[in-house]
Amino acid sequence: MKTPVTIITGYLGAGKTTLLRRIIADTKMRMAVVMNEFGRVDVDGRVVEGRNIRMVELLGGCVCCSLSGEFDAAIAELLEKAKPEWIVLETTGVAEPAALVHDIAGNVPGVRLDAIVTVVDADATVRFPRLGHTGREQIELADVIILNKTDLVTAGDLADVHAAVRGLNRRAVVLEAEECAVDTRVLFGMERKGSAPPHQAHDIAFEHFDYAADAPLGHGKFLQFLEALPRGIYRGKGFVVTEKGSFLVNYVAGRSSMEEFPCEKTELVFIGKRALAQKEAIRGALDSMKRI
Repeated sequence: MKTPVTIITGYLGAGKTTLLRRIIADTKMRMAVVMNEFGRVDVDGRVVEGRNIRMVELLGGCVCCSLSGEFDAAIAELLEKAKPEWIVLETTGVAEPAALVHDIAGNVPGVRLDAIVTVVDADATVRFPRLGHTGREQIELADVIILNKTDLVTAGDLADVHAAVRGLNRRAVVLEAEECAVDTRVLFGMERKGSAPPHQAHDIAFEHFDYAADAPLGHGKFLQFLEALPRGIYRGKGFVVTEKGSFLVNYVAGRSSMEEFPCEKTELVFIGKRALAQKEAIRGALDSMKRI
């Protein structure tokens, strides 16, 4: 019997890891997780680790193209050593799921694709309604669509997001959520039928860079820094240590949040279409906050 695989996809900052944390907290299955990070800082893996789940992390590239061989090897290792009842793959926000559909069907023995679950950021969709090819494909191929962050939009705007999603995909189950709070049981056992259109290699338009510091940063200055991040940075995430403690940081298109989280030093990744042009200025600003 083949082991079912559920793919969690969605654009940068939509809430994929938040959903994965809920799945892991709820599951009673023997589950394995494959996590794909765009940058070199292992953020998402550390957020969900330590929950009796076997996990493999693929860092520094996109699982649908540059890391496809590593993905196949990771699945083979999990099947041999962990013998999971279910495998969940969380992709990067720039991954196109068509390649994974074909890869699982043709190159990875012992598994079958059960469902593609796409997390859609309702707030970002309202503020940036023009979807690129990757965003459209993530919605078009979904079996389940979670409209996340509904608390950040008006009822009228949410109706527009619904209409836009349904214009791309009429067959998927659509769920509304705040912080991906859904009944995770409905995401499993979909037994997806059909294939996907041929995947063509794509250039990743986003750039990224990392930042690390051992010394704590000034808390107030860091909050001001988040509010003033330039438009070239769409996504930021990681860990920060300040004089007030240590925190998990999330930044998406002008909105940011921090929650208490154990970490020993500051490690951040910044992603955007013009991220590298901002690298030196951002690193300099962060260095100036160090409390030595």
